[in-house]
Amino acid sequence: LFADISGFTAISSTLEPDALREFANECFEPLSIEIEQRGGTVVKYIGDCIMAVFGAPIEMPDHAIRCVRAALEMHAKLEHVNKERGHGNIQFNIRSAINSGPVVAGDIGSPKRKDYSVLGDTVNTASRLEAHVAQPGQLVIGEATYLLVKDFFEVRPLGSFSLKGKKQQMNAYEVLGEKLGAF
Repeated sequence: LFADISGFTAISSTLEPDALREFANECFEPLSIEIEQRGGTVVKYIGDCIMAVFGAPIEMPDHAIRCVRAALEMHAKLEHVNKERGHGNIQFNIRSAINSGPVVAGDIGSPKRKDYSVLGDTVNTASRLEAHVAQPGQLVIGEATYLLVKDFFEVRPLGSFSLKGKKQQMNAYEVLGEKLGAF
């Protein structure tokens, strides 16, 4: 799962450094809580983006369902936070993407500093779906995730996309919400 704060570059040009850090932290806190409550692991914060994984380091058969639920709740939580912040304040908005498949997981880095992370084509594809397909307020999933969650969530096909580093186009879908009675 990748979730990026929409419009962060423009926002960062209007805020002092301390206010910018506070803004990012205020956004990331509720997102992190939604991920962790559903068994996900926040792998890292990459500037204005949060990266999370479900199903590693602990396997979970329903990792894709948990991840999609977390992402939907992240979007909903930010709507609630924005209402509490009021219209005079900068509003939070994210675009997010999920892809499912095998990853390399473990401590990665140098002998002096290592962090738990995930690597591989599955991760790269999720990142590219977030950066190049997802629009602000949108949750996009790749084909592999779609096949795992299609019976539980309402989705809308977005078409096929050429993503950097991929030889073939990839189908992407927007998650609209949970299917009534699916759970």
